[in-house]
Amino acid sequence: MLKHPAALPLPEPARPADDGAALQEEFERAQRVASGQIGAQDLDWLSKGFAAFLANRGALPLERCLRLPWKDGALRRACRDYWLRRAWNLVGDGLLPWRRSELLALAVRNFSSRQWVRWRGLQAIPADAGELETALFHAFHACERIPATAMQLHNIAHHRRHS
Repeated sequence: MLKHPAALPLPEPARPADDGAALQEEFERAQRVASGQIGAQDLDWLSKGFAAFLANRGALPLERCLRLPWKDGALRRACRDYWLRRAWNLVGDGLLPWRRSELLALAVRNFSSRQWVRWRGLQAIPADAGELETALFHAFHACERIPATAMQLHNIAHHRRHS
């Protein structure tokens, strides 16, 4: 039996065109695990990530082994985009995707000028906030720059590259 396990290779990196979508997928998986909604694939993801971390004796950061964003800016954008996608799914049920993006853009602008001004200093969402307000609160709390155009939000909702 080996004293030290052989270093495990990291999972195959995503193709460059899919990099943003893959990053978001891993971040969404982490959100599920954090909220206690862990599935079999999530458990497999955790097992592989921790196995790579331990096999490399901690030389690689756990975030890298789990293929999570590790730079502060990337982590904040991933969190922002996660919550904006949740907000996108909450607006305009049954509408065409582009119309949903337009409605979300309006909601983002309204939230920014009305709610966020009052809630900016809060660490937690007020108890009486609705689901859409909750998602927007977390998005605004995660990142200083929140996209407010329908095109930017549409790209985020569909895991496309955006600025």
